[in-house]
Amino acid sequence: MDRSTCLLGFYTGLRWGELTGLRCRSVDRDRSRLLVADVNTGNGVKPYPKTTRSRREVPLPPNVLDALGCHMRGLASDDLVFTTLTRGRAGRPLNDGNWRRYTWWPALDNAYYLDVAGERRLVPHYSPHTTRHTCASWLVQTGVSLYEVQHLLGHANYQTTERYAHLQPGAHEAVLDAWKSMDGRLSLVA
Repeated sequence: MDRSTCLLGFYTGLRWGELTGLRCRSVDRDRSRLLVADVNTGNGVKPYPKTTRSRREVPLPPNVLDALGCHMRGLASDDLVFTTLTRGRAGRPLNDGNWRRYTWWPALDNAYYLDVAGERRLVPHYSPHTTRHTCASWLVQTGVSLYEVQHLLGHANYQTTERYAHLQPGAHEAVLDAWKSMDGRLSLVA
């Protein structure tokens, strides 16, 4: 379950409430999409997202769709995709604080990445909300327009999306290369 939760966060940029309010009926396997419609507010699951723009369809890549399919096996259409597993509390909507404490932080304590020199480093203690920023950044870095990312994330305004879509180190090199390739095309007339 935790792998599917993280994959969905990184590849869709869903808000925590949207991710944990997702019902099986909202996953359209035939079209590789999910509908953001229900939201876990902490006081129960509500049948509406944060804003009117937040109600949206989000495309799912095959690896995420496969992980969700395995995870949802045996669940009914109206069931929440992600629920607590704790004995006595199983089947309830996930609680953000508990999930962080018992799942997210322990996972990060054992997660490593390789830096540019190939050295193994611990992953910093970023919050789960970072998956939303990571999704936006990955998409922009691979050429998806900010306009499309805005709609994918359900942002009401463009400026919010700009704050989410951080550029990778060295991203300005592509801009400098573009200017170099245009060298001489523009000049001032004296």
